[in-house]
Amino acid sequence: MRKLTRFTTLSLSLSLCGRILLGLSAATAATFAVSPVVLAAPKASKSIAVHVEGPNADAIREDILSIVPKTLEVVEPAAFSKALKGAGQTKPVGDAVVMKALRKKALDRIRKAGKTVKAEGVIYGVSRTNKKKKKEVYLVYVDENAGDLAVDAAVPLGGSDDDRQKALEDLLGPTLAQIAPPPADEKKDGGGDGEGEGDGGDGDGEGEDGGDGDGDGEEKAEGEKDDGGPARKRNDVRSALFSIELGVEFVGRWFDYSDPLSQNLRPYNVFGQPALSVSGELYPLAGTNIAVLKGLGITAGYARALGLNSAVGDGDPLSTTYQRINLGLRERLTLGESTVLGISAGVRFVTFEIDAPEELAATVPNVDYTIFRAGLDARIPAGPVALALGADYLMPLSYGPVYDRFTGASVQGIGATAGVLIPVAKGIEARLLVEYARFFSSFQPELTDDYAAGGATDQYLGIRLAGAYIY
Repeated sequence: MRKLTRFTTLSLSLSLCGRILLGLSAATAATFAVSPVVLAAPKASKSIAVHVEGPNADAIREDILSIVPKTLEVVEPAAFSKALKGAGQTKPVGDAVVMKALRKKALDRIRKAGKTVKAEGVIYGVSRTNKKKKKEVYLVYVDENAGDLAVDAAVPLGGSDDDRQKALEDLLGPTLAQIAPPPADEKKDGGGDGEGEGDGGDGDGEGEDGGDGDGDGEEKAEGEKDDGGPARKRNDVRSALFSIELGVEFVGRWFDYSDPLSQNLRPYNVFGQPALSVSGELYPLAGTNIAVLKGLGITAGYARALGLNSAVGDGDPLSTTYQRINLGLRERLTLGESTVLGISAGVRFVTFEIDAPEELAATVPNVDYTIFRAGLDARIPAGPVALALGADYLMPLSYGPVYDRFTGASVQGIGATAGVLIPVAKGIEARLLVEYARFFSSFQPELTDDYAAGGATDQYLGIRLAGAYIY
């Protein structure tokens, strides 16, 4: 069978990716084409205020907002702060909200501010370090009733993002569900009866005039589900619209022959060479609720060694090029509460080329792989960090000059990834990753061959320190 050239395989790969992208575009266009026309809807009839003070207050407030039902409006922070000062609370409440014997005055002021901004209630949080030296946010829900508080407890801040989010949902979710207006029904034939039935159906929300629109263009852009579910959560790897990673990689390569039969076979090794790498993922339909397609993403990556030179013994250094390009598709799946599984396929181009003079050119292990890659990867939370694990099957479609010297060359490959992902700030994490690829080949040498061996192994190792942003 005729070997595929690099140009042919690249063309085929780009053609495949192009057709898949066109399919995604067509599916998106069809989805919106068959959707009913969206009209403006009246504003939600209820609203709440969310106020957090203390360290990391903004990040904690964002976590709380992510679990607020879409049918509840949230009062602007500046408006509530102004109302709070007008009610006489000019300083942070601090531990006064925690000490039940001393907090009546503070709660009265919070209640008065809530009435001023016409909020159904106020979620008030104080981020602090408790007596046990543990970080927490103490939360109360203050409404017009002066009796017992519906929410009056602390949420630990020392665990993982997922643990904290689940604790917030457990604490605040029941109260928010009680006060939130129900989603409106889908538009009924012949008009509507005004307000929705509140049965949790997946309608678009009828207005009082019988219209079917929700008028919430910005929320849809953030990924509100078609069934009235919560919006796509920003900075969450389970529903991210895109992510980008930039890092420094220390690379190594080891090429060696097995069962060498001729004397002109030269092994090669190098390790610790710095390289720059950049990679990213894009999920165009992450903000929708379209099965399969919402988790389908486009992946790309590039890495190149800096200032790499090779030499034979004490000879002159030879300029050497090492670069790696990845293109592919990835399906993102969530297992359980927080484990993310990826199923991916694509193409990889690996070039390792030594600019050797003519007398050495026939002995250096230059390769120019075009590879079909299929793999699985997983992101598994482990306390405050996450573990990254992955495995790939690598099928070279073209090999490069070193293999052209041998009769009957056949090449296969495998790959593996492992690492630790450390959250730094909301949407930002540090990554320590180790990537390994191994190509193993077999030859069918003949007595007349100038180059003869039973096979060869070509191994690559990269240790990468990187920063990533997840949106």
